[in-house]
Amino acid sequence: MDLRDSIELIRHREKELRLFNVDPTDTIHDDLRTYFETLNVRITAGRTASGSPEDVAVLSNTSEVLATVDVATLRELLEDVPAGDGNLGIADGEYEGILRYLKETTFTSYDTEQLLFASREIEDRARRVGQGSIHAGFQQCSIMAEQQPVYSDLARRGVSVHAYGVPDATPPDLGSAPVHAVSTDEIAETWFVVFDGGGDDTQKSALLAHQRNESAFYGIWTYDPGFVDHILEYLNRTYDSPSDDVPSAL
Repeated sequence: MDLRDSIELIRHREKELRLFNVDPTDTIHDDLRTYFETLNVRITAGRTASGSPEDVAVLSNTSEVLATVDVATLRELLEDVPAGDGNLGIADGEYEGILRYLKETTFTSYDTEQLLFASREIEDRARRVGQGSIHAGFQQCSIMAEQQPVYSDLARRGVSVHAYGVPDATPPDLGSAPVHAVSTDEIAETWFVVFDGGGDDTQKSALLAHQRNESAFYGIWTYDPGFVDHILEYLNRTYDSPSDDVPSAL
């Protein structure tokens, strides 16, 4: 399973929260979309032939119904529990019937700024841990050069850095870090940052994003150790040594 397939795997795990017989002008629709925007949950609306029951929501995946909840409870949830992945791990009896299906370790987004924030958080983890390895795909070596200070600093701090990019320019000097300058569609179209946790599974993290057009990405970030290991195994197997496509400044 390559990098794009890995992204699609997460996308196809999307859940649906369908609101039945709710006033279409009710702001609850937009409020829920905002609340769950990174949690791979699609908010939809529908009406039954009889118009009842009113104000009921059904959470489901592709194979089964996971939970049924009153819309009034969702309104309370929006008021009582701040949005964000860090707040969905709570065991709150009142909302546990729905929240327990949303305790995700993997998140999705079309927002490039949000994806950039996730990548910076992963880089900061590696910097704090100060060991282990980080693999970063920049799409192009010219973009890699713009991030040279960040990754040279990680290498100096004891993190093993692997950098990937299509050789549109001479790769920058990243100190001891190998540069994988390879001309493949996968490297050209995928932005990724993957940290192995430096021996601590709780620190394992990864971002994968596929470029949809000139300015838009769809991406996922994950703290699932098994999924991070899968991505690392794929990168190590597929790009196990720096390419000789172009001369390196190392």
